[in-house]
Amino acid sequence: MSSIQLTLKKLSESALFDASKERLDLSIRRLCEEIQEKRIVLPVFQTYIRWTEEKVAALFNYQLNGKAPMAPISVNVINKPEKVVEQINFMTREVLEGDEIKGKISVADGQQRLSANYNAYINNPDYAHIVLDIRKGKFIVNEPDSKPDSYQIPAGILYNKDQDVFRNYISKVAFLNKEEIRDVLSEVRRKHFAYTYVVNQATDLSRKAQMEWFEVLNLAGSQVTETMVYLSDMLTKGVDFYTYYVYPFTEKLEANDLGSLFPRKSAEVSIPLAALNSAYFKYTGLPKTSNSSPIPSDAKPIAIGKLNVEETRKLLDVTLDALDSVLAFIKQQAAVIKTPDRIDVITYLVGLFVEGEINIDSLSHVQMEFLIKWSNNISFVNNSNSARREKFEQLIADYKSL
Repeated sequence: MSSIQLTLKKLSESALFDASKERLDLSIRRLCEEIQEKRIVLPVFQTYIRWTEEKVAALFNYQLNGKAPMAPISVNVINKPEKVVEQINFMTREVLEGDEIKGKISVADGQQRLSANYNAYINNPDYAHIVLDIRKGKFIVNEPDSKPDSYQIPAGILYNKDQDVFRNYISKVAFLNKEEIRDVLSEVRRKHFAYTYVVNQATDLSRKAQMEWFEVLNLAGSQVTETMVYLSDMLTKGVDFYTYYVYPFTEKLEANDLGSLFPRKSAEVSIPLAALNSAYFKYTGLPKTSNSSPIPSDAKPIAIGKLNVEETRKLLDVTLDALDSVLAFIKQQAAVIKTPDRIDVITYLVGLFVEGEINIDSLSHVQMEFLIKWSNNISFVNNSNSARREKFEQLIADYKSL
């Protein structure tokens, strides 16, 4: 068969198969039941994708008030486990093996929507401050740990899988227990559980095919999401990047009243990731490139994701140790060093401490004075990425020349 005949054969097969007809209509209640019964799983590269509470509230508002249907949910039906990408339990995020995923439904697009609805279904404590405000007629996000007002009902109560949980709650709140209020809340609850999603199905997509499908549906230029996709490869090797590294990194800053330095929520991933650059080049022995500074645009998720477990843990441990030393240095010199007003001050020092294997207990007077002066005088305001890279390389060079 000639190449043109092969191409024509493939085109004919594609023309005869209409993926848009491979679909189901499933209610939110049914989808939540499927998750609870462990029939819905996730490809491992979706491990770290999370929505903010504001986006969850926006979803609930659209499902309640939207004038057009939500976008379909897309899934990959797994009949041949050996063909598909590694999968994880939807609820626990544990990696699943072989027959554990046979017959399961793997989510390609819609994980966040399913997660939001399921967390309300089980009344996840993390959703306690997402409430339907009766006065405003919409879902809002209260301050964390705050109690809902009498005219508010938590999403995890309103959309709880157990009707009695809903009834018992409103019976104890005089405002909510008014007949007209109670009736409307019951109608909102009924609509929610009957709300139907179109579910598009594929079968036994390969790792490459499902990644491509996911990227088309989800990434759309989102560097943070793409980063999470590559880092999820660590999980299959036994290293949870978030639990082992990102959470401790942010907690150490928060413990020193520096958590507010993250310029936005997404930076809680990209900045710790970029802070690994010095350790990556130092311990892999690879030559440094022009984009090896500790800034998010220089992060190396693909390269780091390819390291083995021992190499990965070495990078994470060394960087966290350096962060401890930097924070201890700033605290120790609090009388003469100003409180950092940008996260870059921290991450640049972390990079220096890693590269120079700096121990604050053995710093000379000259080295100490240099670090204090640099911390007090450095400015990153309106710096281009090129300028920020130059400042990092200059910091390293100046310290080594002491």
